[in-house]
Amino acid sequence: MISHRMPEALPQAELVHACPGRSRLRITSRRGDPVFFASLATGLSTFQGVRKVEVNPLTGSVLIHHDVPLEGIAKAAEEVRLFALATAGAGPSLTAMQALPLDMRMMAALGFGALALLQAGRGQVLPQAATLAWYAATLSGILINSAGDAPGDGGGDGE
Repeated sequence: MISHRMPEALPQAELVHACPGRSRLRITSRRGDPVFFASLATGLSTFQGVRKVEVNPLTGSVLIHHDVPLEGIAKAAEEVRLFALATAGAGPSLTAMQALPLDMRMMAALGFGALALLQAGRGQVLPQAATLAWYAATLSGILINSAGDAPGDGGGDGE
Protein backbone atom coordinates (compact mmCIF):
# COMPACT_ATOMS: atom_id res chain seq x y z
CA MET A 1 0.00 0.00 0.00
CA ILE A 2 1.37 3.41 -0.99
CA SER A 3 1.22 6.03 1.69
CA HIS A 4 0.72 9.64 0.67
CA ARG A 5 2.01 11.50 3.68
CA MET A 6 1.56 15.22 3.82
CA PRO A 7 4.75 17.08 4.64
CA GLU A 8 4.85 17.90 8.31
CA ALA A 9 4.04 21.54 9.03
CA LEU A 10 7.01 23.60 10.10
CA PRO A 11 7.06 24.72 13.72
CA GLN A 12 6.21 28.43 13.98
CA ALA A 13 8.87 30.57 15.69
CA GLU A 14 7.82 33.84 17.28
CA LEU A 15 10.31 36.67 17.61
CA VAL A 16 10.40 37.57 21.29
CA HIS A 17 13.30 40.02 21.31
CA ALA A 18 15.85 41.35 18.87
CA CYS A 19 18.80 43.67 19.14
CA PRO A 20 21.85 43.92 16.90
CA GLY A 21 23.61 40.56 16.91
CA ARG A 22 21.20 38.84 19.29
CA SER A 23 17.69 37.50 18.72
CA ARG A 24 15.41 35.38 20.91
CA LEU A 25 12.76 33.19 19.33
CA ARG A 26 10.09 31.10 21.01
CA ILE A 27 8.75 27.90 19.49
CA THR A 28 5.87 27.00 21.80
CA SER A 29 4.58 24.11 19.71
CA ARG A 30 7.79 22.14 20.40
CA ARG A 31 8.22 23.16 24.05
CA GLY A 32 9.50 20.24 26.11
CA ASP A 33 11.06 18.45 23.11
CA PRO A 34 14.82 18.23 23.82
CA VAL A 35 15.52 16.21 20.65
CA PHE A 36 13.97 18.90 18.44
CA PHE A 37 15.84 21.73 20.17
CA ALA A 38 19.17 19.87 20.04
CA SER A 39 18.66 19.33 16.31
CA LEU A 40 17.64 22.96 15.89
CA ALA A 41 20.77 24.21 17.70
CA THR A 42 22.98 21.98 15.56
CA GLY A 43 21.29 23.07 12.35
CA LEU A 44 21.36 26.80 13.12
CA SER A 45 25.01 26.59 14.19
CA THR A 46 25.97 25.59 10.67
CA PHE A 47 24.55 28.78 9.11
CA GLN A 48 27.02 31.42 8.00
CA GLY A 49 26.86 34.42 10.32
CA VAL A 50 25.56 32.47 13.33
CA ARG A 51 28.12 32.69 16.13
CA LYS A 52 26.32 30.82 18.89
CA VAL A 53 22.94 29.18 19.54
CA GLU A 54 21.46 28.58 22.98
CA VAL A 55 18.24 26.60 23.39
CA ASN A 56 15.97 25.88 26.32
CA PRO A 57 13.55 23.04 25.53
CA LEU A 58 11.59 23.63 28.74
CA THR A 59 10.57 27.14 27.70
CA GLY A 60 10.76 26.64 23.93
CA SER A 61 13.32 29.44 23.70
CA VAL A 62 16.07 29.84 21.10
CA LEU A 63 18.74 32.52 21.54
CA ILE A 64 20.76 33.22 18.41
CA HIS A 65 23.97 35.30 18.46
CA HIS A 66 24.54 36.41 14.87
CA ASP A 67 26.56 38.68 12.57
CA VAL A 68 23.98 38.78 9.76
CA PRO A 69 20.36 39.98 9.74
CA LEU A 70 17.89 37.59 11.36
CA GLU A 71 15.70 37.65 8.24
CA GLY A 72 18.41 35.75 6.33
CA ILE A 73 18.79 33.19 9.10
CA ALA A 74 15.03 32.70 9.27
CA LYS A 75 14.81 32.25 5.50
CA ALA A 76 17.60 29.65 5.55
CA ALA A 77 15.95 27.87 8.50
CA GLU A 78 12.70 27.65 6.57
CA GLU A 79 14.48 26.36 3.46
CA VAL A 80 16.02 23.47 5.42
CA ARG A 81 12.69 22.97 7.25
CA LEU A 82 13.82 23.84 10.78
CA PHE A 83 11.10 26.42 11.49
CA ALA A 84 9.11 29.24 9.94
CA LEU A 85 9.30 32.70 11.47
CA ALA A 86 5.80 33.97 12.21
CA THR A 87 5.15 37.41 10.79
CA ALA A 88 1.52 38.08 11.69
CA GLY A 89 1.24 40.92 14.16
CA ALA A 90 5.00 41.13 14.49
CA GLY A 91 4.91 44.92 14.69
CA PRO A 92 7.87 46.87 13.35
CA SER A 93 10.30 45.09 11.09
CA LEU A 94 13.43 43.58 12.58
CA THR A 95 15.55 46.07 10.68
CA ALA A 96 13.64 48.98 12.21
CA MET A 97 13.95 47.53 15.71
CA GLN A 98 17.65 46.88 15.29
CA ALA A 99 18.20 50.44 14.07
CA LEU A 100 16.79 52.04 17.22
CA PRO A 101 19.58 53.85 19.01
CA LEU A 102 19.58 52.94 22.69
CA ASP A 103 21.57 55.20 24.97
CA MET A 104 21.67 53.26 28.21
CA ARG A 105 22.86 56.28 30.18
CA MET A 106 19.83 58.31 29.06
CA MET A 107 17.49 55.38 29.66
CA ALA A 108 18.80 55.10 33.23
CA ALA A 109 18.45 58.86 33.68
CA LEU A 110 14.82 58.69 32.53
CA GLY A 111 14.17 55.81 34.90
CA PHE A 112 15.68 57.67 37.85
CA GLY A 113 13.70 60.78 36.89
CA ALA A 114 10.46 58.82 36.81
CA LEU A 115 11.21 57.27 40.19
CA ALA A 116 12.04 60.73 41.59
CA LEU A 117 8.63 62.00 40.45
CA LEU A 118 6.93 58.95 41.96
CA GLN A 119 8.65 59.47 45.31
CA ALA A 120 7.87 63.21 45.26
CA GLY A 121 4.23 62.39 44.57
CA ARG A 122 4.23 60.16 47.64
CA GLY A 123 5.64 62.99 49.73
CA GLN A 124 9.06 61.32 50.07
CA VAL A 125 11.05 64.32 48.88
CA LEU A 126 14.03 64.01 51.21
CA PRO A 127 16.07 61.92 50.74
CA GLN A 128 14.36 59.59 48.23
CA ALA A 129 13.13 61.96 45.48
CA ALA A 130 16.08 64.34 45.82
CA THR A 131 18.62 61.50 45.54
CA LEU A 132 16.88 59.96 42.53
CA ALA A 133 16.65 63.37 40.83
CA TRP A 134 20.38 63.90 41.47
CA TYR A 135 21.18 60.55 39.84
CA ALA A 136 18.96 61.39 36.85
CA ALA A 137 20.55 64.81 36.38
CA THR A 138 24.06 63.41 36.70
CA LEU A 139 23.46 60.61 34.19
CA SER A 140 21.76 62.89 31.68
CA GLY A 141 24.66 65.35 31.72
CA ILE A 142 22.66 68.20 33.23
CA LEU A 143 25.07 68.45 36.14
CA ILE A 144 28.72 69.33 35.49
CA ASN A 145 31.45 68.24 37.87
CA SER A 146 33.90 70.67 39.48
CA ALA A 147 36.48 70.23 36.68
CA GLY A 148 33.93 71.51 34.16
CA ASP A 149 33.57 68.15 32.46
CA ALA A 150 30.33 66.36 31.76
CA PRO A 151 29.91 63.30 33.99
CA GLY A 152 31.56 60.19 32.62
CA ASP A 153 33.68 61.80 29.93
CA GLY A 154 36.86 60.93 31.78
CA GLY A 155 38.35 64.36 32.37
CA GLY A 156 39.46 67.26 30.26
CA ASP A 157 42.94 66.18 29.11
CA GLY A 158 41.69 63.85 26.35
CA GLU A 159 43.52 60.77 27.64
